[in-house]
Amino acid sequence: MNIFELMDYKVSSFSKTDRRIYELIKKFPEQFAYLSISEISANGDISKPALSRFAQKLGFSGYLEFQYQFSQELKERTGHPQMTSNAEVYGKLLKEVEQTVTNEDLEAVAEHIRNSRQVCIFGSNMSRLPAELLNISLRFESDVLCNLVQTDVPPANHNHRDVYIVFSAITGNSYQDLMRDLRTAGENKPYLILITVNSKHPLRHNFDQTIVLPTVSLADGNHIVFSDTFAFMMFIDMFTVYLKNTRKD
Repeated sequence: MNIFELMDYKVSSFSKTDRRIYELIKKFPEQFAYLSISEISANGDISKPALSRFAQKLGFSGYLEFQYQFSQELKERTGHPQMTSNAEVYGKLLKEVEQTVTNEDLEAVAEHIRNSRQVCIFGSNMSRLPAELLNISLRFESDVLCNLVQTDVPPANHNHRDVYIVFSAITGNSYQDLMRDLRTAGENKPYLILITVNSKHPLRHNFDQTIVLPTVSLADGNHIVFSDTFAFMMFIDMFTVYLKNTRKD
């Protein structure tokens, strides 16, 4: 049983922190295989003791032993002659996004945006670029007022006529404070839309509409780092075309 299989086997016993590490390893295996534990801790906002405990739950003495074994397995996977090229993987991903997002999804988002007082768009880390792109796209809509929000400076006042669109790939840790604040907003709570690649996103129950996009598993041996960003951007492209085609001049 390799480490990926071992993690899948043990996942039901993982704590919330363990599960987050598990998801990050699946998405960014090369970082966990080759970066120092200090760099991994800083990049993923995970404590070193948490990484060590995770490795011990898998039967290793500590993270260094886990990392050595993991790097060896990853070398075998990435050296496989049948590995699909990045261009093929990206092409397949974009096609899957096109097949996953329905006109009903696009119509629902468009309707709420066009009927809103304003649209607030959130994105952090690798989800920031899609948020910026959507903000630019919506500025071409004359009847839409949009605002790109800094994650650490959320709106001071909420309004039920506003729409908040959140791009969050996996865990949404950056939005914990925002979600807590919104749970006390009462009748002022805005309409919330989550765009993610994680069908089990921890914060999904806080949202009125969730759109789950397909993603690429880096555990398959592909050097794909920006798959989630590409999935988000493909969705924005589809949505921009939909807005243009349904615009009432």
